[in-house]
Amino acid sequence: MADIIGYGDIAADALSLINGTGRQVTFNRFDQTPANSGKPWEGPADPSASPDATASVFAAFVPPSDADSLGLSGIDQDLLKRTEQICIVAPGTVNPPFDLGTANECSDGSVKWKVTFTETLAPGDIVLLYFIGVSR
Repeated sequence: MADIIGYGDIAADALSLINGTGRQVTFNRFDQTPANSGKPWEGPADPSASPDATASVFAAFVPPSDADSLGLSGIDQDLLKRTEQICIVAPGTVNPPFDLGTANECSDGSVKWKVTFTETLAPGDIVLLYFIGVSR
């Protein structure tokens, strides 16, 4: 799809702003391979021990009380109550190795955050921003 409206420029601006004001974090998608293929319902032994995929990106952290001003009014209020921070991530024009909407965990230095929700702002096929709710 041609970028007639200029979303590529907006994505580049978002990436520049987030990289300038955010901090580097790592998002992990847990391995979902069952430990015992004969009993797949038991799931993986330790899914976070060896993630299926990781992405190191910059994220700006904001409190969930700012969700309405970010345009996230469609998020369930109970879900927002369980969310400690919202990470705003701009993947830019080059996508991370996996869709951050499928991430399970965010590592911020020594702090591990559990992903509670993900909203994606993606007009057309260009992802401008991810809003990722996290809690400890």
